[in-house]
Amino acid sequence: MNIDLLITPEGEAGLLCSENLVKKSVGILLDEKNGTVFIEFQDMDNLELNIPIEQELIYTLDNCPLIHIGAVVQGKVSQAYQVPLMFLNDPYRGEAFCNVRIPQKSLAAFECFIKKCVLGQPVHRDDAGDEESSGCILGEALPSSLEFAPHLARRHTMEVAPSAAPQIRGPGMGMGGSSGGGGRTYHSQTRHGTDDED
Repeated sequence: MNIDLLITPEGEAGLLCSENLVKKSVGILLDEKNGTVFIEFQDMDNLELNIPIEQELIYTLDNCPLIHIGAVVQGKVSQAYQVPLMFLNDPYRGEAFCNVRIPQKSLAAFECFIKKCVLGQPVHRDDAGDEESSGCILGEALPSSLEFAPHLARRHTMEVAPSAAPQIRGPGMGMGGSSGGGGRTYHSQTRHGTDDED
């Protein structure tokens, strides 16, 4: 599997893989001193990536509490979600980002991210010595041109579909005329000679 790190102008980051991760990641751990990245899995296993992150990008990642994880298989996004980005020697990072939450609409969040990517670097190659594999895993394709694979496209459509506005029906809420109930109707009153005069 080959993996690239991609960055947006706003400093959002993501790992784009050439195939789906077999196990779902629960977090990314970065050793900022040497740029080594570990993908952490639920079963306490991890995958150490074999190309260090450049120092300039580490500065960008320092302000990034979450990182996207995606996979592109046969030109389509086949996996997409977000996980926390942790630094190995930063005990205060968790406290600083304690209010950050994983997006509920993970595919919509990934789509916004991938369409804005402008720079990146390889962070893992099956054959790190193969210079031909050092380019972007997408080849000539632009990240902004990616579409979801069929098994994710339906879920993505549901995430981005506008929700129907709730219809409120209750007493006194009708348009025109009196609708009874708690509504209050005002009538003009005519004065008769028998009324008290102020």
